[in-house]
Amino acid sequence: MVKKAYKVDLDYESFLFDPNYFEENPANLKIIKEFEYVFFLINKENAILKNIKTYEKSYLENLASLGFVIPEFNSLIKDFEYWWGHREDRELAKKLNSKLTSATIARRNNWGFIEGAIVKDLPELQNHLLQFPNIETWLLKRPDGFSGIGHYQFKAHSYDEKYLSKILVGEHLLEPVYKRLFDIGTTFEIEKGIIKNQFMVENFNSENGSFKGGAGASNLEKFKKYIFLKYQYSLDELEKITQEIANIYIAFGAKSNIQIDSFVYLEAGQMKVYALVEVNYRKTMGLVIQSLADKYPEAKSVEWRIESAKKLKENPMDKDWIRLSPKENHFQSFMKPSN
Repeated sequence: MVKKAYKVDLDYESFLFDPNYFEENPANLKIIKEFEYVFFLINKENAILKNIKTYEKSYLENLASLGFVIPEFNSLIKDFEYWWGHREDRELAKKLNSKLTSATIARRNNWGFIEGAIVKDLPELQNHLLQFPNIETWLLKRPDGFSGIGHYQFKAHSYDEKYLSKILVGEHLLEPVYKRLFDIGTTFEIEKGIIKNQFMVENFNSENGSFKGGAGASNLEKFKKYIFLKYQYSLDELEKITQEIANIYIAFGAKSNIQIDSFVYLEAGQMKVYALVEVNYRKTMGLVIQSLADKYPEAKSVEWRIESAKKLKENPMDKDWIRLSPKENHFQSFMKPSN
């Protein structure tokens, strides 16, 4: 059987939304080199990887001993598939991945973005702020950003007008900053427009929205129990809502996996769900978390943590955490099953 060859295209959002996209852009290559190894953590087939980075033999042997499938490497191969995102229908992919699409759906169905607005310039932003005088902190987001890139948080009564005018090029999403308690990513595994499986993970995000890892369990019911024990919150309602969202995206033309990002927040002492923050029509780090959880079916949960090497020097991980990233990476990642 002929092996398939893949390239890890973590610059997928740039491919979709940047009119000046260049595949060999140094900034794009830097991101791919940093996280190309997630291919080892997700992929389960014997394949060839058109690798950007080289890997030490001891590192690969250690991953293999943990049960991960290590590919054949060929950095020069010409015949390959892009692995992270969909490139066959760019316009459809742009629509399904755009936060403008998810915000419109969220507001229409009361799943989020109720106090938000799509703004194109400073006067529109200022006019919206006047409608909510009691809200102090706001977040401005690019519709094509990911992992917190393109987010700008500011105070309603003390912000830099010149800076906001500068970054407000084209449509942006504006909404309040909520008292987030935890974040959930719901993945629907879809084949030819049909849902084959649904799973949820907890995403660990920093205050500015950058991804820091997450937690998962080997099946959905076990994960829901994990969240209930940790936060005293039932995910039953969110489970049903995300199924409705998935069907909307399938009707739009989604033929393979989507991940729906949601969060639970505190308002007037009550826990409430913001069901639809955004949708990713591509592979996501949620697949990494679930892949790790699947390797430990007996565990109550499995955590995956990402931290900069600089911070780890100041506060190293305990020895019971298992390293998954190459040692030389700027960002290090570790996993730990919990029983």
